[in-house]
Amino acid sequence: MKRLFIFLACGIVILVGIVGVVSWLSWQPQSWYDPPDFESPEIATLADRAEHRMNVEFHKVRPADEVWRLRIKENAVNAWLSRRLEGWLTHDQQIEMPKEVHDPQIHITREGVWLAANIEIEGNAPRPLAIELWIWIDEGMVFAEPISVRLGRVPIPLSFFESAIGEMKKEMQGVEAIAPLKDHREVHILGLELEENAIILTCQTRLP
Repeated sequence: MKRLFIFLACGIVILVGIVGVVSWLSWQPQSWYDPPDFESPEIATLADRAEHRMNVEFHKVRPADEVWRLRIKENAVNAWLSRRLEGWLTHDQQIEMPKEVHDPQIHITREGVWLAANIEIEGNAPRPLAIELWIWIDEGMVFAEPISVRLGRVPIPLSFFESAIGEMKKEMQGVEAIAPLKDHREVHILGLELEENAIILTCQTRLP
């Protein structure tokens, strides 16, 4: 009986320890998650340059049959997210950033694109939540498939987010890989490649 009691006590201590470690890890962000300071002049300059370069490349006059490529670094994207995302959503898209979402950031690898943010879950202090997506272009359409989810550094089964993932896939249906320009031309995104810390778009500018 004493041995059984000691065994059970040890089991409870180990279980409590595991729960404590998992809880602690759920508050720890991914090693790469470090949102830039949007008050920093360097970040503001990088965001401005990234937006300017994108506009220049997309609006450049090109031969009708020219296929061109654009390499976008994740640090430029994250600088833009920290400076421009909320204003772009509220002005151009007429939607608001959910108040539960703070400090969005992306991380690009060859295996997929991570989207991360601090999320307020059920009114608690924000926790780092990240989802990894495989994104590709096929026959002029954009597709995204969730690969994994992390709450902090704790892997969460995708089945826990089945409803949200299903809704995301529904929203992605019929999304054309086309960026319309103000002069009535269109930039067709023909392909998308992932490399460490950057994404490469293969594009063609066409008349509609």
